[in-house]
Amino acid sequence: MSVALAAPASREWQTLEVTWPPGGDLRVTIRGTGAGNVLGGPFWTELAEVVALAEATDRPGSLILRGHGGVFSRGLDLRWYVTRLRRAARRGGNVLAADARRLQDAITGLARSGRVVIADIDGECTGAALELVCACDVRYASARAWFSLPEAELGLVADLGGLQRLPRLLGEGVVRELVLGGGRIGAARAERIGLVNGGAADLTAFSGRVRAQPGAVLAQLKRELDAPHEESLATGLDRAVRWNTEHALDGLATRMTARLGGR
Repeated sequence: MSVALAAPASREWQTLEVTWPPGGDLRVTIRGTGAGNVLGGPFWTELAEVVALAEATDRPGSLILRGHGGVFSRGLDLRWYVTRLRRAARRGGNVLAADARRLQDAITGLARSGRVVIADIDGECTGAALELVCACDVRYASARAWFSLPEAELGLVADLGGLQRLPRLLGEGVVRELVLGGGRIGAARAERIGLVNGGAADLTAFSGRVRAQPGAVLAQLKRELDAPHEESLATGLDRAVRWNTEHALDGLATRMTARLGGR
């Protein structure tokens, strides 16, 4: 029987389902802030909190991140983001930059977790959701999974780490195809090009092997693997936020509202 991970005493999880079966892995299921498990402000707060809770215990197990109801996530909650954009238009771009850095920090915290972080992907995984899974250590996907990074259509530079992490996973040509063209990549091709590591059976086998390893060693191995990339990652994240703040505000709310109408 699964037991719920202890949430902060003052409230329950709003955008996540969090369980940790005895002898198993910490499973974090994204419900998000709207249809398609979209990722609005409360999600990013709770993501940071669940990672912090996982870091506070030496209980063995990976952190497995997945979506609810046959969809990983449609990406950023555009309704929430349009509201933030309109506030930024009134108060200045610093509001937008602060939001972006908060989201970046949540993803960076996940990437820097001492635990092995596994993305278990079914259905759509687009935009900010794709940037999120790029920060996981490994990615496994169902045959129904598909991936896209459509930020360019909205006049945005992806600023949550996808542009910096994707080239570590894929060849340069594939990254440019995905980023510049905004098209879809299905599960079969995603596995061929190295975006995902395999399917559900592979995930089960991998997570079982991870549980048998010393946690302190796993954490240090992750630090060693990440260290050569940290400076360039930080520089790229900052550059993307500054560009969006300076160039993307005009008309962005209109484009996002139009995209919402197509959903």
